[in-house]
Amino acid sequence: MKFIRKVHYYCDRISHEIRLMDAKRMLISGAIFLLLGITSWFIGGAPDKVNMFFIFPRCALPIFHAFTIWGISFLFCGIIFGGVLFGCEKYKRGHSSKVALFIAVMHLFTICVYPTFFGALSPFFAFILLLISLLFCFLSIMSCVKLYSLWTICLSIHFLWLLYNSYLALAFTFVN
Repeated sequence: MKFIRKVHYYCDRISHEIRLMDAKRMLISGAIFLLLGITSWFIGGAPDKVNMFFIFPRCALPIFHAFTIWGISFLFCGIIFGGVLFGCEKYKRGHSSKVALFIAVMHLFTICVYPTFFGALSPFFAFILLLISLLFCFLSIMSCVKLYSLWTICLSIHFLWLLYNSYLALAFTFVN
């Protein structure tokens, strides 16, 4: 019975967070994060040089799928940022600012990965940047675990995506 009550309480918290969402601000911040990510793609250059110099590990996604999922990830991260920053009560403002700062720093290191990997042809430094991004993602998860249920789940999914990409960058380093 306790388990059912905890699940019910958890679902109530998620529905409360959904009611507090400001969809317009969340989509605007998601679009800003996506544009920053796409700008980093233009700065990093085309992935053709990687195809010539590196052997792809078996765990690597095709380039088109990777770009699509990275774009969704940037948009997703911006939506989380907007939801945390603009969709909270007054008593949560201080904590939500800290979570939003962690997300912004995480995104900053994440958008530096593409120019480092494809522009500088340095998968090991891209791995280091992804580890730093993973650290800030973990800090944001730990900061919002008691405040937000929905955003904790979303950040956990983003953490898994960053973990996969750090594994992939390390695989590129070892294979080549």
